[in-house]
Amino acid sequence: MNIKKNTVQEIMDIGLTLVQERGYNGFSYADIAEAIGIRKASIHYHFPSKQDLVQAVLNRYRREFMDKLQQINDQPLSWRQKIQSFFLLYREPLDKNTKLCLCSMMAAELNSFPIEIRDELNLFFDANTLWVENVLDQGKSAGEFTFSNAALEQAKILIAFVQGAQLLSRTSSEKGYFDSLVLNYMATLTQ
Repeated sequence: MNIKKNTVQEIMDIGLTLVQERGYNGFSYADIAEAIGIRKASIHYHFPSKQDLVQAVLNRYRREFMDKLQQINDQPLSWRQKIQSFFLLYREPLDKNTKLCLCSMMAAELNSFPIEIRDELNLFFDANTLWVENVLDQGKSAGEFTFSNAALEQAKILIAFVQGAQLLSRTSSEKGYFDSLVLNYMATLTQ
């Protein structure tokens, strides 16, 4: 049973990497089989379809990301530091061979997905937006932020910003590019 679990995790790990690097439509089970050294039939045993695999990877990714947001909440950080920590979650994939956040990459291919995967993506972005809205609202109430629009609108702007910053940083291949964009964005929260 332990071998089976390890195989499943390894398949999901490689699937995650491939989607982050190439997108949903940019890989096949043959790519995973080659990377792990197993037969495609073994992958189909655990994940009968590519949709099954990607949905499992996406679900795991969303849960892990939400756990990281909870860890940020649990730390004695200022509201500003919490937003900066949020940006670091999006910077992390860039440090790994210019990968993107799984959901950022998949959002570009949204129309090619069945409803179950679209729903999972929406859960991810809705949870991110809610978390950011709460931090921004609390930070504004505490006087750390002075943006003029509603916290929900500012959260949507921040989510769109971080997605774009990740894409631009990936194309520039400069690790400092993302940091520079974030620094400039953070200044807008106190104007």
